[in-house]
Amino acid sequence: MKKMILVIVLLFLGACSTDETNGTTYGFEQNQVRDEEYEWLQPNSYQITVDDSFELVSKNVMDTPENQMLFWHESSANQYTFTLKTTTEQLQKEVPTIDIQPINKYKYVYLQEYYDFGLTEKEAQDALQAVKKEVEEDSAAYLEQMKEQSLERLSDVANVLTTEDYDIKPFTYMIKTESELGVIHYELLGEVGENYVRARLSIPSEQDETLFEKMLTSMKTITFNKDEFDANPILDQPTNLSYEPKENLKGDYPEVGYSFDLPEVATFRYSFPSLHTYRYTFDTKYEESVEKEHFGLRSSELVVKVEKQENARNREGEIRNRALDDFVAYQHDYARTIDYLHENEDFDTGVFTTAVRVEFDGYEEYWFLKEVDGHVYEVFFDIAFEAHEYEELLESYLGVVRTFELKNVKE
Repeated sequence: MKKMILVIVLLFLGACSTDETNGTTYGFEQNQVRDEEYEWLQPNSYQITVDDSFELVSKNVMDTPENQMLFWHESSANQYTFTLKTTTEQLQKEVPTIDIQPINKYKYVYLQEYYDFGLTEKEAQDALQAVKKEVEEDSAAYLEQMKEQSLERLSDVANVLTTEDYDIKPFTYMIKTESELGVIHYELLGEVGENYVRARLSIPSEQDETLFEKMLTSMKTITFNKDEFDANPILDQPTNLSYEPKENLKGDYPEVGYSFDLPEVATFRYSFPSLHTYRYTFDTKYEESVEKEHFGLRSSELVVKVEKQENARNREGEIRNRALDDFVAYQHDYARTIDYLHENEDFDTGVFTTAVRVEFDGYEEYWFLKEVDGHVYEVFFDIAFEAHEYEELLESYLGVVRTFELKNVKE
């Protein structure tokens, strides 16, 4: 009898422990109110505790929406052989992933039913009021709509599970499919507070059972309740960006690395490649467009990269010897002057040995290059003289140049 009681107790403890997550808490904090009138449409802050076998992939690498979180199984990703042609589908064949995509309920309904560029101001206000009413009265119907839309997109046979079939709360539905590549996909859909949450889990079939429970347990920890928030979550808010060469990066991936301080006033646009980035591009819109005779200047671009010499578009010797007429940015716009900043002892070019400033009609372009160990490092940016942000952007961009560090280089 005592043995039977002991077995029952152990089983009970085991059942209780399945929902405990030995992991790290990650958070998204919404602190950018762009327009108070539409604040209630903004993404909401949330936290989630994810199993420690998974690693967060930064938005500055994957270029995902601000409140989306993407994780991959760290040890599997470290063993996977990446090339520049690697797709997400190919990666998921060997590397388990977690993709969390919350959306504000009000924003979802607004985009589904009322969003229209042609609305007058009054029509837009009426639409916003209608959205609030629909969410309050029929929130579950839109979750059902999300489920049906997901099923319509699937080409594989799907198995739809609910809370009656499996313990998936706070989610309502779990859609399970298996791709032709043998990857098992789970799509979780649910309502949490004022949010709809979609989470996608991908697992190579041979790892399914063991890893799935850890991944599902992690998803069930998601919370939008600030009273439940951890005081020190991991936030995807880096102050420094980098590229680090690894043994599992093959083909045209650079074999040297770098790092630089994130520019304070620049807006991140995209990266290349999307997996293990070595080129970062920022694009910052001006407060007011600068109009010239044949073109308009609407934004400032900053590009930071490293490439193997055979793949580099610009080389130090070539850009130093480039004639004035060879600098053409627009069809009707030729360079006015060239300044070789590396020849000016008072100008700090950081680690770069070639620095060129070219003035055009209403704006300037800068190139900073460094050739070493068979690779070319480059920082490029342009700024319009008449932009209100000129001084601030120039200081921020030069901060990138002067904090730039070379990594894994044999000089």
